[in-house]
Amino acid sequence: MYLPQAWSPIQKVSFRFTFIFFLLFILPFPFSTILGFFNEFTLAQAFSDFWTWCAEQVATSLLGMEGLPDGSPGSGDRTENWIQYGLFLLLAIVGTLVWSLADRNRKNYYRLWRVFVMVVVYYLVYFMAIYGFIKVFYLQMPELRIDRLLRTYGQSSPMGLLWTFMGASKTYSVYAGLSEVIAGTLLIFRRTRTLGGLVTFGVMFNVFMLNMAYDVPVKLFSAQLMLMGLYIALIDYKAILGVFIWQKPQAVTPWPPFFKSAQKQLGLLIVQMLFIGYIYYERIEAGISGRSQYGELRPKSALYGLYDVITFVKNGDTIPPLLTDDERWQRMIFESPQNTMVMYMDDRTRFYSSAIDTTTQTITISIGADSLRKDYPLRYEKLNDGLQIRGVLEQDSLFLQLKTYDLSRFYLTNRGFNWVNEVPWHRYDPTPKSNW
Repeated sequence: MYLPQAWSPIQKVSFRFTFIFFLLFILPFPFSTILGFFNEFTLAQAFSDFWTWCAEQVATSLLGMEGLPDGSPGSGDRTENWIQYGLFLLLAIVGTLVWSLADRNRKNYYRLWRVFVMVVVYYLVYFMAIYGFIKVFYLQMPELRIDRLLRTYGQSSPMGLLWTFMGASKTYSVYAGLSEVIAGTLLIFRRTRTLGGLVTFGVMFNVFMLNMAYDVPVKLFSAQLMLMGLYIALIDYKAILGVFIWQKPQAVTPWPPFFKSAQKQLGLLIVQMLFIGYIYYERIEAGISGRSQYGELRPKSALYGLYDVITFVKNGDTIPPLLTDDERWQRMIFESPQNTMVMYMDDRTRFYSSAIDTTTQTITISIGADSLRKDYPLRYEKLNDGLQIRGVLEQDSLFLQLKTYDLSRFYLTNRGFNWVNEVPWHRYDPTPKSNW
């Protein structure tokens, strides 16, 4: 039987701080995810609302702010998040002081530490699976849409450029996702847990640097996962230093069974397997359905493609393609079955809700919602190298002649892979394009 030794004062204080600090990040996990026994959205929302309220009190009462700035839920680096992380740090410090004074004679926290490590491990496994599988199925940074291919580097935000760079290569997206999935999987098993912590730290350090370099607003959360991976790895820091620095074998941290009873230990193993199985099944099922809904297997428009507007006649007047004209259409993009995108001569864009009927050869554009919605049917005719469209849109009669643009001329998505390269293929397409 393994008998843990007495911990030093530094070990006990550091555990108390880490326990409180990490747990403030982690909760309400795992209760919000256990096989649907809890409504994860309700429980998670309750915690989120509580910490938002706390952050708002700090902002108004201590920082002299009128309130928390409005921000997008897609950002994890809002003022609210920074205040929350500061609160977590302050609460961890105060909690550590109170706990240390109230429990000074405790020899160690070995049993609590074992449970805590397991919770941190499965928290990491959960989020490494979320972020890993969404890349494996090519969904987080999906294949580039036509309108994205038309944007210049200078028009892209740093984050937009990163999404373009990742989305341009399915191979690299899958590789990045597998790295995260493998890191999380290694954390599950006791024999590979230290390696899993190291791999998680390395993978998340790269993600953290991408977020820093390209101003992706997930800096705080990626740093959190990175530090948690490092914490798991450093449980065996002596063995790691022995391998990489001292080149001498060092004893690893023992991981004896949680329970003396074989039945209880088997029960714990079954619960762990069910939890991991649920996480991986949920992520894989979401990835498969996502590919069909909005990924590379998504439905596409019956007229899918990019078209240059060669002739634009509005109310009987033929409008020349002048870059100073803010009304003439320059291009039309048919990507989704539900939308049609129009690009004007000044590069402004507008999305129209639309439906295409290939039987009657009609593009029905809808403007407005509910009782204010108006439908405008436009007749189209397919040509050898494009389309002709005619009809009335918002009281303007239109006649358009469109020329198909060959999408294979986009080098970024059509270069392919080549083992042999006589010269570096580092170039832009020099071929003049109509209306470009």
